[in-house]
Amino acid sequence: MKLGIDFGTSFSLPAAVYMDSQVVLLPSGKYGIPSVFYYNDWEGVLVGEEAEDAGQGDEAKNLKREVKLELGSSFTADGRTFSAREIVGYILAKVVDTALTIAKTKLIEEPLEGVVISVPAAFEHNEKEFIRAAAEIPREEGGPGLTVLGFIKEPVAAALAYFQASLEDNTKVLVYDLGGGTCDVAVVEARSDVKEKYVVLESDMLRIGGKDWDGRLETYILRELEKQTGSVLSTNKAFKEKAKRAAISAKHAFSEKTGDHYRDKVTAKVEVNGRLYRIQITKTLFDELTGELLNETIQMTKRLVEKESCSGVKRLVCVGGSSNMPQVLAGLAGAFPEMEIQIFEPEKSIACGAAIYAQSCDIVSDIAAYSYGIRCYQDYDKDPVKKIIVNLIKKGDRLPKTGEYNFSTIEDDMGTSSFKVFESAVTEDECAPEAVPAEHILEVVLDLPEGTPKGTSVTAKMTLTTDGLIEVIADDKNGHISKGRKKLNF
Repeated sequence: MKLGIDFGTSFSLPAAVYMDSQVVLLPSGKYGIPSVFYYNDWEGVLVGEEAEDAGQGDEAKNLKREVKLELGSSFTADGRTFSAREIVGYILAKVVDTALTIAKTKLIEEPLEGVVISVPAAFEHNEKEFIRAAAEIPREEGGPGLTVLGFIKEPVAAALAYFQASLEDNTKVLVYDLGGGTCDVAVVEARSDVKEKYVVLESDMLRIGGKDWDGRLETYILRELEKQTGSVLSTNKAFKEKAKRAAISAKHAFSEKTGDHYRDKVTAKVEVNGRLYRIQITKTLFDELTGELLNETIQMTKRLVEKESCSGVKRLVCVGGSSNMPQVLAGLAGAFPEMEIQIFEPEKSIACGAAIYAQSCDIVSDIAAYSYGIRCYQDYDKDPVKKIIVNLIKKGDRLPKTGEYNFSTIEDDMGTSSFKVFESAVTEDECAPEAVPAEHILEVVLDLPEGTPKGTSVTAKMTLTTDGLIEVIADDKNGHISKGRKKLNF
């Protein structure tokens, strides 16, 4: 059995393909597994609903949410510090254990071969590498001990699930995925004339999601509570957690229908020092507080569909739990009146698409999510020497892609020539080193013979394949060649 895992900011869920059907492996009636971590020195580590239940009141200080958005941070609870890698590992272990338990109830007895994990459309290589490392933490260390077969962009995974359901070839769809922490968009085409079957035409991402809607409501609720109580509550972890839970509950309430209509108002209830306070929130106020967030996601979507490669898109598919908010559908309908807009299995489509991809990771043809460049020196005969990055593969290039550039040695008898590869969002041919991350992702060192003169030409050829293998070949045309390759986490 190969699992697809939607590792979400707020919720995570697993799915598998069994007897040619996608099966979500969750207990009956469950939305997902909360991506929440809790620890105290008495109960130990708790994950999911158990963590939610334990982390209330004063225990909120031991509760960690939204770790997916803070992969470089650590968290201390009851005097013990956990790295984000450990926390992600605990969450993924909970997801897999749940999946295997439910699989047995469905008489799926196949051993687990590996997993595909969905990630936001523009997650960087180091972020995916981080998640891979967390997934591979051994069982004896509290991790899931998984074999990661690959990664898939969240909106692309949703598109795979959609096409499996609609069975339409030669059709383009725009997927709008508003999740807990990011909004991801992608235009994907189902093709009957290529071996990959599904072609990603464009994709993009904003680090805006349902947690930002929660944050706006939480701030409002805390402000109103402070007016009613006359106390400062916004610096108290316990009261902030109460306000957050009330905000999440209110957001969900606005997404539920009463009869044929959505609610016009919701009452948020928060207990403070033994007294229950009520804050009324109207839908108009909710939309005013969060309208700016929705507009940012719509503007990103407009920029995407205005690209030439996306012409002819007539269908917009909404996924992600936050797409259930009625303001989302209304906003998209107003922005794209010419499109057919539909909500497609917002909670489970990404996990199901990841499960489909896990069966065969060569069914998707993608574009480069980032640019890949080599640092070199310009005007090296002047003082000071100017460093630049030359991008051989640029963000948006159709994969596989090969680029090359001719460099020159800058000293007599250099001995070695180093080619460091940097990943960035810069789309220009050249840029300053300050415009890219400081850490390189690959280095190729070419050994040059003794006496090599200054100005010797060296060619660097870079290739990036559809499945994420980047290779750099350095060649001085005199028989001296060096290669370096690395599997990027697509």
